[in-house]
Amino acid sequence: MKTRLLLAAGLLSAVGSANAASASYYLDQSNVEGTWADGVNYLLVTISDSLSNPGDIEFLVTPLATLSSSAGSNFGIQRFGFNTTGAGNALTAANIIDPAGWTTGSGNLDGFGAFEVREDGTGSNRQNPLFFRITGIAGDTIYDYAVNGAGGAQGTYFFAAHVAGMTVGPGSAYFGGSTLVPVPAAVWLFGSALGFLGLAKRRTAFA
Repeated sequence: MKTRLLLAAGLLSAVGSANAASASYYLDQSNVEGTWADGVNYLLVTISDSLSNPGDIEFLVTPLATLSSSAGSNFGIQRFGFNTTGAGNALTAANIIDPAGWTTGSGNLDGFGAFEVREDGTGSNRQNPLFFRITGIAGDTIYDYAVNGAGGAQGTYFFAAHVAGMTVGPGSAYFGGSTLVPVPAAVWLFGSALGFLGLAKRRTAFA
């Protein structure tokens, strides 16, 4: 009985650590529909609490195989935009730890409208994946950086990215989206662990 309880508690702890402070979103819209159809998952944006720098928020933007399978020799993300709310409204360029050579500002991402925060690189320092960190904002959470912006001809989404260096179509495109990735299977494991604890307790009561 003790072993079962310890196992269930371990499952609860592992699941809680994996899911408590992270959210992922697909970029599944394109401004070049003739080459990159809407409704396909092209990039994954993951926002999470930093483990190595407690109190900070981390962004990881990863091109998926549907896009990277057409990668040329200089493939990568060249721009990325997001918006803020709540405590995130205090964000300035000084609070963002960019990749080397990147700058922080604001502006349009073609077809997806204006974004409060736009991360910009150049053709010589495209990122695959793109990683940056937000620091020094008191009380912010991952959800302070996953909100709609002004929107554009392509619609209104949380995020947009400019990706270049593809070997098909025009060679570059803008992608946007705010489709939340379904809750991972670990959450169902969490539910199973709770059920396991309840069953074990019931068995003990009637033993």
